[in-house]
Amino acid sequence: MTDNKLLRLFDSLSGVEKRECSKLLKSPYFNQKPALIALWDYLIAWKKQKKTRLPSPESVWAGLFPDAKFSDKKWRHLQSLLIAQIEQLLVHRDLTQHPLQSDLLVAPLYRKRKQKQALAQVFRRADEKLKKLPKDTKYYHYEYLLQWEKYAALEASDRIGKKNLAAISQSLDIYMIASKLRLACLMESHRSVSNVDYDNSFLELLISYADKHGHLDIPIISLYYHCYQSLTAGKEADFRAFRKSISEVQDDIPAEERTTFLLLAVNFCIKQLNLGQQSYIREALDLYQTGLETQTLLSEGQLSRFAFKNIVALGLKLEDFNWVRNFIDQYAPMLAKEHRQANQDYNLARLHFAQKDYKSAMPMLAQIDDRDLLLNLDSRVMLLKMYYEMGEIDALENLLTSFRILLLRKKKVIGYHQQFYLNMLKYIKKLMRLNRHDKQAVKLFKEELQSTSGVLEKDWLLAAI
Repeated sequence: MTDNKLLRLFDSLSGVEKRECSKLLKSPYFNQKPALIALWDYLIAWKKQKKTRLPSPESVWAGLFPDAKFSDKKWRHLQSLLIAQIEQLLVHRDLTQHPLQSDLLVAPLYRKRKQKQALAQVFRRADEKLKKLPKDTKYYHYEYLLQWEKYAALEASDRIGKKNLAAISQSLDIYMIASKLRLACLMESHRSVSNVDYDNSFLELLISYADKHGHLDIPIISLYYHCYQSLTAGKEADFRAFRKSISEVQDDIPAEERTTFLLLAVNFCIKQLNLGQQSYIREALDLYQTGLETQTLLSEGQLSRFAFKNIVALGLKLEDFNWVRNFIDQYAPMLAKEHRQANQDYNLARLHFAQKDYKSAMPMLAQIDDRDLLLNLDSRVMLLKMYYEMGEIDALENLLTSFRILLLRKKKVIGYHQQFYLNMLKYIKKLMRLNRHDKQAVKLFKEELQSTSGVLEKDWLLAAI
């Protein structure tokens, strides 16, 4: 019983949630099984002892029910019942934290009981709560559900009177269009890093409809629309409109979504960089800095190691070495503990490499844990470049061989990225054999490299000639 669903759920509860769960379990209305209270109290006492391993199920059972013979079936059933009670508490807490959901559940109850006054009060209360919500997709979903409940109430009291069907339709249209565009942005972003394809035929019809009916003027729809156009058409005007939309609606979308669309804006910049538009280096770094200043990039006080790595890369491209060093020192402590040291060492090594301080860079790469495959691969790439620039041909050839073996061995883990690394190894070998005095050979090498897609470190390879 060291790793099961009940223990994982129990460990995820905050102190407040545990206290509330204790109250729920000891309420006769919610629970009439003393065995559940006994198991819960056992878990609380075990946690206070700060032990990491529970005794066997038989031992726990014997401690809880000394007069009853152990039954694996009953033991599993008892755990399932306790999990259900904890889930009930979490659902209740979620309802209280999103009070409009409670009103949407209460409204049909009053309607079925024909409590018109109480129902009208619920609607007034829900309207006030809705006004205070940010106008994201959830807002329009709530508005649609609320309008539908109002329609059901009107239909029950007066079948031929005036109805709010137009309001229902408008809310549903906005919710559907915004949700579909939001999903399209995420799908397009995913498509850019995977081989998955998506059918967007309905989306084109939806965009045409939204444009004709003025829905693109609605801020949340405008955000998703210009984001989608940026990711697909890749036009500067769409990107500018997207950035403007982010600023206009950032207070109306959840923090998690602000992060998503900030990163999608960064992705646009990265695409432009890959097309040779160097002006987007500063643009991307500015977006990241905005995310840091507003804490949009921080989740529970932590910074993603991928964002950390990208920010360092952009700073190095601008050769702002002092800024990069200060960034690493300031934000490395905000990386997840299990990734902190390796990512700090790797990015410091990148800084030293950019400054041509190879003696400082190499020992840091040696400290990186082999279990982090992505960092391990990137560290090998950096070592290849250092060996080449230092003229360490034997070390370079040995690393090329071992690197290729690793890539072939990890094919299933790396996926389609494997070919990018293999292409890079191929061109490094060609670079080593290239006769620099043969102008035609150099020209052909450059042309072949530039015309080949999916080659890592292409800029470095071209610069190395």
